[in-house]
Amino acid sequence: MVSIKTPNQSLEPTAAASAQFCVGHPDQKKNKLMTPQVNDSADSPFVDRGTRLFIVIVVLQLALHLGSFISAKDPRLLMPHVVACLQDLLLLTLFWIGSLAVCRLIPVRIRFFCRVLVLSSLVGLGLLLASYPLFLRDYLAFPVNVLATDTASAKVFVLEYLGIASLWPVAVALALGIASLLVPFRISLPRLASRIVLSLIVIAAAITLPRSSPQPFVYSLQQELTNQIFGGDRVVPYLRRPASRSDFETRLPSSMLAAVQELRADHILLIVLEGVTAKDFEDEFLPLKGGFYERVKEHAAYYRRYYATNLDSYTSLIAMLTSVQIPYRAYADESLYEAVNKAPSLTENLRNQGCRTLFISTYEHQPFVPTRNQWDRIMDRGDLPSLDGWVSLGSRRMEAATEDRAALSFMLDFIASSQKSFTLHELVYGHSPEWRATTGKTQIEYYNIYLTDLLDRLTAAQLESRTLIVVVSDHGNRSKSSDAENYRVPLFVTGPGVRPLVDDTFRSHIDLEGVIAHYLVDTALPPNQGRFFVVGSTERWVYGEIYETGDHLFLDDRTGRLLAHSGSMDPSKLYSDFQALIDEFGRRYGN
Repeated sequence: MVSIKTPNQSLEPTAAASAQFCVGHPDQKKNKLMTPQVNDSADSPFVDRGTRLFIVIVVLQLALHLGSFISAKDPRLLMPHVVACLQDLLLLTLFWIGSLAVCRLIPVRIRFFCRVLVLSSLVGLGLLLASYPLFLRDYLAFPVNVLATDTASAKVFVLEYLGIASLWPVAVALALGIASLLVPFRISLPRLASRIVLSLIVIAAAITLPRSSPQPFVYSLQQELTNQIFGGDRVVPYLRRPASRSDFETRLPSSMLAAVQELRADHILLIVLEGVTAKDFEDEFLPLKGGFYERVKEHAAYYRRYYATNLDSYTSLIAMLTSVQIPYRAYADESLYEAVNKAPSLTENLRNQGCRTLFISTYEHQPFVPTRNQWDRIMDRGDLPSLDGWVSLGSRRMEAATEDRAALSFMLDFIASSQKSFTLHELVYGHSPEWRATTGKTQIEYYNIYLTDLLDRLTAAQLESRTLIVVVSDHGNRSKSSDAENYRVPLFVTGPGVRPLVDDTFRSHIDLEGVIAHYLVDTALPPNQGRFFVVGSTERWVYGEIYETGDHLFLDDRTGRLLAHSGSMDPSKLYSDFQALIDEFGRRYGN
């Protein structure tokens, strides 16, 4: 039999130095040499149970990391999984050894309650650690400080993004944890070997700590520590929740497309890219030889200083369609802004012009459809005629999707059967790094293939000359909420009557309908805004203001700290102006 030696919990140091233990052995009397000698008769069962639980959690974490790495089929994930697993073991080791030390110091009369708390906490730690290895690749693409999140956004993440079924490792960890506490089993190794292995693990894990961690909980602790040491003092108060809205203010005046007019194009396609910055678009997409842009650039306009208002897709889409700035994170509390979906919008106005309207997203589950009640048809993956020949992936509830090109035949049929139409296609490719790992194609490469395929189909159906194509990105990198350049996203328009243009006017998502109206009914392009507010991703409530001059300022509502700034902007003024925006929005659209 293999022998394991673990730290002894005897109250006497000399006993700890000489004893061996046998985890959960049924007959302690016959195995005195394998059992620690303790002063408190309750110490040994506590150590046995805790050690069994510790070993079970460690083995489960190793299995989850190994299984996740193998199933991902991406060698780049090897080191993140190795480092994260080492840090898992470090957390478990520090907690268990620290708890044993604390229990020694607790008075005997309350030691029982201390042990119950320790074992319960160790089970809880095991559940937390089991929750993330299967999602490590997604986390690396969008690292989040989980200690800074709130219950509302956590609820949306679990229920809508992951789905309860994806949390099966947590259920397994709970079952194994309970079993290890109740069912004795015997595992033993030589004390020297176990100490050496444990020491090496702790040292290896400690070496990885100075770098940004791939392990979500260690990363969050790193962020909190950095904020405490280098974050500075609170410079503004918390933002206040607005009062309830007044019913008569819920609908703003109609836009320039509200009146029935003759449109220059019969069909309008709004193609929304996923998380592409203008810099990446300009560096990788526009120069592509023989690519989509090269084919259409003689009648294409590119807007070089166009900005996203939000770093969440849902609120960005709402801003594009309604021309209303949403001052909230998308997935924290929808009730704060949901009423804006009933406001006059590009969807409603084009529908009033006689256009049939179609929203496309090839996700399996898409609960976040902007202006939901204003579409004639909402299409998701379940409406695709066939999935054969198309890449489908995603084990998470909100990531389960089929590639965007699978919807093109449906889209073309809809356009061809409509005298006039407006289609918004929210692309899914690139929302998860799993797409590139599966196909080997970057987002830019895939989007070029998609748009070229779309153009070829329109040409074959003799619809190209009657179709206005608008390509825009919903937002930049969601993890860079305080980077002003990250909010600059591509917008280009091609179609009948579009003159070649590179425009440097300072605009944002709330100007999109005005830009489209310019090409449909020959109105003037929206004027320079001069400045506008922006809101970061759901990870944390970051808000800021960007000026045409390049000056900018970003604040974190939770800490009240200044995150980034350029120029001489006043944090107090940004706070008061943004609070005024929230109050005005609340009067019109609040819950």
